[in-house]
Order: sequence, then structure tokens, then C-alpha cells
Amino acid sequence: MANFKLIREMESNGHIGDLYHFKLRAECFHDVLMLIDKLSKNLYGYSIERDFFPDVEFEFITNLTSDEILAILSKQVDSHVMMDTLKPIGEYTGQR
Repeated sequence: MANFKLIREMESNGHIGDLYHFKLRAECFHDVLMLIDKLSKNLYGYSIERDFFPDVEFEFITNLTSDEILAILSKQVDSHVMMDTLKPIGEYTGQR
């Protein structure tokens, strides 16, 4: 489980460059695992919630912009739910 507060504090102290905090919904856990594999070098923390079985919510901090994440998702099979729900954490609703 990621310590988002600590990561944000490190960013504000200049220890980490510009970071973005996102959340999205996926149709299944496997979809999130595939995305994690593709983002692994750019992830600073993440959390996976399975409250809406089979859907999964994925919260993460990265140095990638939403456009860069969408470009990665566009190459991933069956990623339409993730693409439709990707939002900055403060704007996330989980709705498509």
C-alpha cells in the first residue's frame, strides 16, 4: 500500500520532481496488473481497491501526464474503461 501523504511531502520538499496523482476504474484486476507492468518505472506509489467486484479501482502517483498514460492505455487490449475513467484524484468519480 502506498503512503501517498509521504510521497506528496517529498515532492513539496523538492526530493521528487513533478508528480501527478490519478485514479481510474478497470474491468478486472488483470487489466490493472498489465498497466502496472507498463508504468512500473514511472510509478511512485499505488493502491488497488476491489470494492466493486469485478471492477477494480487503481489509485497511483506517477511522473507521467494523463496524455502519456492514455497513450499507453491505447495500446493495451480492452482498456476502454480505464481510459474513460482516468482522472486526477480530486476529479475522480469512477463514472464513464
